[in-house]
Amino acid sequence: MKWKSRAIRYTVQIGFLAFLTYLGYMHQKLGGGPAGIPPVDALCPLGGAETIYSYLKSGVWLRRTAPSALILFGSVVLMTVLLGRVFCGWICPLGTIGQLSASIGRKIGLKKVEVPKKLDSIMRLGKYVVLAIAVLGSWYYGTLLWRGYDPWVAWMHLSAGWAEIEESPWAFAILFGTVIGASMVIERFWCRYLCPLGALLSPLQKISFIKVRRKDDTCVHCHKCGSSCPMGLDPETKEVETSADCIACGDCVESCPVKDTLIMGSSRIKLSPLVVGVLGLTIFFGIYGTARYTGIWSTTASMPKTKENVNPADYVYGWMSLEQVSGVTGLSAEKLIEIGQLDGDIPRDKPLKSIEGMDNHIFTDDLKRWFDSDEAKLPSSAIPAPPSNVDELRGSLTLTEIGAIYGIDPSDVVKHLAEVDLWTGEIPLDIPIKDIAKPRGEEVQVIREAVKATLAQRTL
Repeated sequence: MKWKSRAIRYTVQIGFLAFLTYLGYMHQKLGGGPAGIPPVDALCPLGGAETIYSYLKSGVWLRRTAPSALILFGSVVLMTVLLGRVFCGWICPLGTIGQLSASIGRKIGLKKVEVPKKLDSIMRLGKYVVLAIAVLGSWYYGTLLWRGYDPWVAWMHLSAGWAEIEESPWAFAILFGTVIGASMVIERFWCRYLCPLGALLSPLQKISFIKVRRKDDTCVHCHKCGSSCPMGLDPETKEVETSADCIACGDCVESCPVKDTLIMGSSRIKLSPLVVGVLGLTIFFGIYGTARYTGIWSTTASMPKTKENVNPADYVYGWMSLEQVSGVTGLSAEKLIEIGQLDGDIPRDKPLKSIEGMDNHIFTDDLKRWFDSDEAKLPSSAIPAPPSNVDELRGSLTLTEIGAIYGIDPSDVVKHLAEVDLWTGEIPLDIPIKDIAKPRGEEVQVIREAVKATLAQRTL
């Protein structure tokens, strides 16, 4: 049964890694936005921790983050308090990469490095420094400060090739140097010494209801538990019971030769490592499923109604066309071309990142500077925003633009439209809504009503 439990955990880990890696590849291929694949930051619990201060303070999501990141962060916090760091031991893809790297290191004959106890204790403080940079730095500067160094961002952009490595060299250096390279000789090197999310969860592990517990009177001191721990802890000295670094993998429990000497549980409850993992996954997917069902799950962030200290350029992305950027910022395509010093014949309907010779990051920076300049001269109340009354939506907007403005999936609007008589056939997302309604003998108001219904469903 023990090997089956471990096999199930490995399968779950590989499954998460493979699925998220596939999403990273598809994001590079299709881009982001309502019709694409969300960015890595919208699907990472750390992104939720990085943006929570900005959102609670002013209702503004840090660029690239979204409600989905905050929901995932909340689920991981709840899992940790109830069951320990199950996310780290069963789900986290970076941990899985480190674990696989250790396995590869053993197979190619690399000798396992034992870090001296005192040095190990000092090195474990490193992750708290990274946490301060990643989270506190993001709170202070209002941007994802750690993103250019984040090894998970690097992994998810591997398929973008050398251009992405040139853009974020430190992130790839950390990925290959610590997550992969160092883990070949020190298992889960990144997790032990540098992971900011691990540092954030560590205090919660200390107060977790479920921990690894040891019976001293039946211990035979075989040292198998310590040698099996991927985090370099020593359950034989009860260190794992008091440590903040236990990742609830259960390897030590399953390696113990004496029944019930090492258990996972509380003072009253005993659970197998498999049950702990399954309960953790149930919480994780339960919260995700509830968020999807209730409509609060969204991998895109809509512009806040309160415009103070908001730069519209923060809501411009490479998957958008000039027409969509116009819908988000309220500037005409001609003005956008002027600000970005672009060619006058640049296509208006193609994603910015797919236009040859155009750097969408430079274009976004130019927009930010313009909105911050005296030329813009827009009081906070005049910065374009989603109309408080959907009935004011212009007929020149496309469904994709409306989806970007309100943070909704335009396909959900299409579903509501399909319920209207005579609305049959394909409904395009990238033409003005007035041109969708007119050939069908309908008014634009029908589409506005579908948008209202979609928004209402999201807030139920």
